[in-house]
Amino acid sequence: PVWDMGAFVWINQTARHGLLDAVMPVLSQQVWLWLLLGAIVTAILVRAGARRLLPLLCILLAVGVADLSTSMLKDIFGRVRPLNALAETYHLDDHGWSRRPAAFRQTEDRGSSFPSAHAANSMVVAVLLMACRRELRPWMLFLPLFVGYSRVYLGKHYPSDILAGWIFGLVLAMAFTPLLLRARAWALRGPERT
Repeated sequence: PVWDMGAFVWINQTARHGLLDAVMPVLSQQVWLWLLLGAIVTAILVRAGARRLLPLLCILLAVGVADLSTSMLKDIFGRVRPLNALAETYHLDDHGWSRRPAAFRQTEDRGSSFPSAHAANSMVVAVLLMACRRELRPWMLFLPLFVGYSRVYLGKHYPSDILAGWIFGLVLAMAFTPLLLRARAWALRGPERT
């Protein structure tokens, strides 16, 4: 769609800045998501004990389902990533930032652009953490916003890939919310007395 291409060109080619060139690759790494979850696990173990980890295990299960599902959808749709399809796309490779030449032609017939797993996974984590901890609302929504923007900036996805990932992640998070809330209630109840 025209809006999709226009938004992609603006984010990837027009709105570039040296600071963003340094920050966006960092935001796009899923290691930050795992570090966030690792910090939460550590805090829970130190303050509350292993029983309280059950809600976090629900979140990890939801992320696993999101990641596996988006991989299957990518195989079905086969949309080629912008960096392999569009001339003048900025992307990061082993040697730093590169830009496809104006004469560049699509290099692949099938790809793994749609939907974005990064967007889906970060939305699942954000929504489920907000469901568990009211004090995180609405700040956790910055996580999927920053991750999604970074994926377009890096030339890995079109904005519609990100939007589809967010919607998919939101639906999955809503499906997992009842399980998460039950697990949280059980974990907060403490050990059964005999």
